[in-house]
Amino acid sequence: MSIFVCIAALFVASTSAFFGGKSSVCIRGDGYVPIEGVCDAYTECNGLDAVERQCPDGLYFDRNILWPADPCGYPTDIPCEGRTQPAKPTPECKHQYGFFPSPMTSNDCGQYRMCVEGRATDMFCPTGLAFNPTSSRCEWPENVPSCNLENFLGYKCPPAELDRTGNPIVTNHKYEKSCYEFYSCVNGNARLLSCDVGYAFDAHLSRCVREDLVACDHEKINRY
Repeated sequence: MSIFVCIAALFVASTSAFFGGKSSVCIRGDGYVPIEGVCDAYTECNGLDAVERQCPDGLYFDRNILWPADPCGYPTDIPCEGRTQPAKPTPECKHQYGFFPSPMTSNDCGQYRMCVEGRATDMFCPTGLAFNPTSSRCEWPENVPSCNLENFLGYKCPPAELDRTGNPIVTNHKYEKSCYEFYSCVNGNARLLSCDVGYAFDAHLSRCVREDLVACDHEKINRY
């Protein structure tokens, strides 16, 4: 009886020691386990073997990714307020990965840089949108405090008229560089919009109509 008790005690002690070490986080087998308080590191479980790993500089660990997919993504898609590794900047990028304002121009709010492995590629937002350094996304320029809306779009909306309920009336205006695009004034802020394919902006009607009804054939090469 005493021998059996000793063997059982030894088994419990060795089992507790095994799960009390690093591999105690891997009791569910293959997968990823977050490290609390840290945004860009995680534990990868391969069976009961645990290996602590770190995302590349500028990326965060995504708790929702299933093993064995790559669990690292951009901070804009993975909210986190924990610690991160020290940045590894290069002459072109403040982090190895990420989206950052372009140093090439101070007037073009729609230009930004995408960094991959510390190398930068110049990128452009869709026409009429501005890069927001806070969210690292392209947004309406009036939502980007660092963007001078009038300088960026080259247009200033006329004072907004109000409807009978006191709400500003949305008005459309001609864009001199192309008849396939136009300015739309919303709450006094200009937005550069495009007509659907096959349509052009009629300045007299202040809306998009069939392009064959608007004299802008000379611009079709640029349109397509």
